[in-house]
Amino acid sequence: MSRRFLPALWAFTLLFLMMQVPAMAATYVVAPFSVSGAQGYSYLGQAVPSMLTSRLYLQGQFEPVGRQDAALKEKAPASQSEASSMARKFGADYVIWGSVTVMGDQASLDVSALSPDGKVWKEAATSPVNALIGGLQNVADSINIEVFGRTDVTRAAGSASGSPNSAFLMNETRGRVQNGTYLNPSLRYQGTEDARSQIRSQMIGFECLGMEVGDINGDGKTEILLLSENSLNAYVWENGNRLKEVGEYRIPSTMKPVLVRAFKQDGKNYVILTGYDKGDTGAYSQVLQFANGKFNVVVRNARRYLNVAKIPPLYAPTLIMQDSDRSKLVSGSVYEGRIKGDEVVRGGKLSNLPRQATLFNFSWIPADKGKRGDHLALIAENETLVTYDARGNRLAGTEDVYSGSSVYVEGDRGLGALTSSTDKSDTVLYYLPMRMPVLDLDRDGRYELIVNKPITAAGKLFSNYRTYPQGEIHALLWNGMGMELLWKTRRIKGTVCDVAVADVNNNGKLDLVVCVNSYPGLVSGVKTRCAVYLYPLDTTMVHAQPNYQE
Repeated sequence: MSRRFLPALWAFTLLFLMMQVPAMAATYVVAPFSVSGAQGYSYLGQAVPSMLTSRLYLQGQFEPVGRQDAALKEKAPASQSEASSMARKFGADYVIWGSVTVMGDQASLDVSALSPDGKVWKEAATSPVNALIGGLQNVADSINIEVFGRTDVTRAAGSASGSPNSAFLMNETRGRVQNGTYLNPSLRYQGTEDARSQIRSQMIGFECLGMEVGDINGDGKTEILLLSENSLNAYVWENGNRLKEVGEYRIPSTMKPVLVRAFKQDGKNYVILTGYDKGDTGAYSQVLQFANGKFNVVVRNARRYLNVAKIPPLYAPTLIMQDSDRSKLVSGSVYEGRIKGDEVVRGGKLSNLPRQATLFNFSWIPADKGKRGDHLALIAENETLVTYDARGNRLAGTEDVYSGSSVYVEGDRGLGALTSSTDKSDTVLYYLPMRMPVLDLDRDGRYELIVNKPITAAGKLFSNYRTYPQGEIHALLWNGMGMELLWKTRRIKGTVCDVAVADVNNNGKLDLVVCVNSYPGLVSGVKTRCAVYLYPLDTTMVHAQPNYQE
């Protein structure tokens, strides 16, 4: 070969190799925000960066630095030079920093972004405190468009459309589905199942009291926690439809567990386990950490009920707590909680909760895009669904019963400590509502409330009958007058014990996750077992014509 052709050959080879190597994603770090205002808003310094971090993410193109959690422990930058230092320290191409000022019911955001070329972009935004999540979304859109140069992002303009996204199936109204595309073919009433639309794990040999889905060890992957009366078991989803156990925690013999949640604080992953003491029926909670296949106890005995909820204005997962009361389940107000050493300390009181609210029975629903006013959905004592405005005023209620659960806390009929714990004649069972996830699955700026709808005839006759033969998962949408049905699953055979929305099999797509206990019948000696169902949620890949036959 002539030597004069070698440089050209080398250049062509180099160009070919460069084309085979995927481009590295640009990285960004979001610094803590400084906060000016009442002490109760100090959490915004960490919450605002967390919200921006997720809203700027685009896999393979714009991703946070690997030590983003560590960056939140740094001091908030006060100048461009301090931001540049932070970029060098964390190896980031972009740095986002700023401040939040809260005066009365108004919040002001001042946000800056430093680009790799040294240019600084700035934007200021003002919004009501209870609409701060919308203001943050607008800032994130601006950064994506003006700083990152993304063309796949559009700015919010006006209010959301009045009709549901056609990608979702409204099961009881013909004509809502267009172009043969909808969320999942199992989200209809009846018909033959399709392996692509519903995936079921193997049967697990115990009755499940509750489920949690999340990253419990900080490895970036999702684990599944299943809670039984005697143990908490951790699994990973593998081989398409199997749960592989990766850890077990034996419940203390004096504890009756009722709920398990995953929670992250200061970059550390925790597992919240709450229940009651079998002796005095008072609250009995624990905080665990999971590492190397083992659960370690952080808080051994917190004498308050614990839960995790998304609280406005930023809807960041928040640890909440409430005192127990044998005669009425709970006592006093709901407070924020914080893990400090080997105890859980009480924080500020949650405001604007209606009188019926407990830490177990409510979910906040963010305002529709372009509108003001969050809503709160609550399961009342008679298990109907009641909706309140952001000030705690009742707006609407349902006649149907939702969120039925077989999980209970023992109490007594108002006699309190005067009744002996060994005297069961006055025992009353307080059934705890199932969780109600809130998400904008179709990204149309309106949030769906996901609830369990038990289907039973015997349950209407016997108040303590809780082994439901079948159930449905409903997605409800606030329409200004009440909660309307957007879609629902087909009938699920067995007793639904928990529901969540997460990427369980770590394939980058969300799943509707439902844990179900088998239904052996009213009179049966068959042991109850459980299984986990996945309904992949995908608005673009399913193109089968739905079957409306019922």
